[in-house]
Amino acid sequence: MESKQQVQVAENVLHCQNNSQDLYMIQERRSANYKPNIWKHDFLQSLSSKHDEEQYRGVAAKLREEVQKSFGEALDLLATMKLVDSIVKLGLESYFEEEIKQSLDIIAASIKNRNVKVEENLYATALRFKLLRLHGYEVSPGDNSGKGFF
Repeated sequence: MESKQQVQVAENVLHCQNNSQDLYMIQERRSANYKPNIWKHDFLQSLSSKHDEEQYRGVAAKLREEVQKSFGEALDLLATMKLVDSIVKLGLESYFEEEIKQSLDIIAASIKNRNVKVEENLYATALRFKLLRLHGYEVSPGDNSGKGFF
């Protein structure tokens, strides 16, 4: 019985030594030998886009105004949080920094005053936590009050 255990231990040691030797082998990297780029910097700079025209700038400005109005038309904190989350996900946060900051200040103040007028469910709580943490507000990750608020 002892001899079987000794044989198994010897096999395991031998197996471990073989694996460790494989780890230290250095493999030579292959060179891809890519051809030089045919697109020169001057050519790329000379390309124009029809989306830079004045009509598109006007449409973009009009859409920005509509989104700014929707901040004022948001019915409750959950709708505001959804709007802010959508803007952040679309990557348009830089266009609405002031509106987002004002909205998050209101949300953060309502939490500090325990005057939360938002539907308390997991989605609303998680969204509020995510948005406030994302924008640098200090929010506790747990329930400190015992009343279901974080």
